[in-house]
Amino acid sequence: MSSSAVAGLGLDAGVLTAPRSRDLLGTELTPIDILLGRQAEMTPVERFARLHEDDLVPAGERWWSERLPTALPGVGQQYAFAVDMDSCTGCKACVSACNNLNGLDGDEQWRTVTTVHGDTPAGPSVLTVTAACHHCVEPACMAGCPVDAYEKDPITGIVAHLDDQCIGCSYCTLTCPYEVPLYNSSLGIVRKCDMCRGRLADGEAPACVQGCPNGAITITVVDVDEVIEGLERDLEVAAAADGVADRPRLVPGAPDSTLTVPTTQYRSSRTSHGSFADHRVVKPGHAHTPLAVMLTLTQVAVGTAVVDAAVSPLAAEHVPRSVPALALGVALVALAASVGHIGRPLYAWRAILGFRHSWLSREIAAFGAFAGLGVALAGAVFLELDAALITLLRLGTVAAGLAGVACSVMLYAVTGRRWWRVRTSSIRFAGTMAGAGGLLVAAVTLGGAVDDSTTGPIDVATVLLLVVAASTVVSLLAAVSTLARHSATVGDDLAATRQLLLGPLAGLVRLRVAASILGGVVIPLVVVLALPADRPVGWEAPGALGLALVVFTIGELFDRRLFFLASVAPRRYGDIR
Repeated sequence: MSSSAVAGLGLDAGVLTAPRSRDLLGTELTPIDILLGRQAEMTPVERFARLHEDDLVPAGERWWSERLPTALPGVGQQYAFAVDMDSCTGCKACVSACNNLNGLDGDEQWRTVTTVHGDTPAGPSVLTVTAACHHCVEPACMAGCPVDAYEKDPITGIVAHLDDQCIGCSYCTLTCPYEVPLYNSSLGIVRKCDMCRGRLADGEAPACVQGCPNGAITITVVDVDEVIEGLERDLEVAAAADGVADRPRLVPGAPDSTLTVPTTQYRSSRTSHGSFADHRVVKPGHAHTPLAVMLTLTQVAVGTAVVDAAVSPLAAEHVPRSVPALALGVALVALAASVGHIGRPLYAWRAILGFRHSWLSREIAAFGAFAGLGVALAGAVFLELDAALITLLRLGTVAAGLAGVACSVMLYAVTGRRWWRVRTSSIRFAGTMAGAGGLLVAAVTLGGAVDDSTTGPIDVATVLLLVVAASTVVSLLAAVSTLARHSATVGDDLAATRQLLLGPLAGLVRLRVAASILGGVVIPLVVVLALPADRPVGWEAPGALGLALVVFTIGELFDRRLFFLASVAPRRYGDIR
């Protein structure tokens, strides 16, 4: 028999030349008999699987049952993860178990493993940190969700995500300081760890608990009041020791625990000071292009409405009636662009359900009112209805628009990211409103005065253009001042933002500054100097201002892109993610 034929039977060549084997009765076995015998044998894996299929051994219950609480949480208590960092080896068995048991996609990971590097009197120390959702006492994901797609179980305290309610806006990925919720692009929704609550209800351990070979992860019951009191004690101890109150954190380098009051219990006999291994690695954030477009254009629309409302009582005869309609058109484009950021756009109508607690719901309601009042205002102005009615509609439109912009500021400020603080964002957004609104109204005003020998439109445009130039300069100087105060402090998220803006985002920064200066300062001042005092206005001036408006708006779009790209989340885990 040839060697290829032997290989085809799955036998070694030595089988044919070796002495013949015999069975228990002494009968000589042929090579075919040997092959059939081997095929009838089960591998160790097959024998293990057969034992479990026949319920001949427990499914590891004696190992993981002691890692679960013996009773449900009582009043004022809840479940929490407890992690023994001295026992964790970073093997990531918990990650694998979580991914497999929850059927996660390849790019989804509800549990992460990272390291904290620090120093002790005995020498350097490395802690391995495994983390998932911390099932916070005050979950920011639930507070920020506009569709109430989160719930905190009143008995267990588990914070669960309701997949069927989610519209995929991803706002919870920004509000959670630990970046726990993850957007699933194939499903168009966000998903997160729910402590395998279905398994817990059946008396089984969560996947990560059951999968850990060292027993480093357990489920425990914590007293909510004790968790809060512990945070307060940490603040008092830090203040007494250093004179300056450091913020309590789950582990060194983690976000401020007072933001959401996380319940995970980390224990270690080693260092309590250190930083994550990747704390000096800074990467740009997600661009959120639809949101950048929406933010810019809503501010252009509101700015136009504000300028129109401010100028009309003083020089109504010089401002064309088309201005409210133009503001409305820009607003509608902005609202249409925002839908592109939603994973399930057909359910976008549900986004106002969280009005009582979500700034996103409030923003949507405010801009919806702005658009509705804008339609009424544009119609009233076009039809030349009663002046008192038009004034009332103008005030209502401006109020709704400013409320929407204020909600935009708060929407990002509540995330705790210092690049998105109220003062910084307010100056940035106000600069867009003043610049774009002033340019649009000035361009339309001069366009309506072409071949007109009166000086009224020129006076209105001159004042507006000077305001545009001044507001642009103030906005740029404010941005530079904010970053200049945070240059090299490790752990300072504004220092990390500065590192991004001067590094990988430097090209975009230069384009933004150039566009803002050209469209918001240079062209407006040139037009002011070139406006004729003794002859009618030509098409050159409104044409130049139209160009300035386009260039300035592009610069603001660049700035909103930087608004997201340069934002550094409080959570900086990630070297073994």
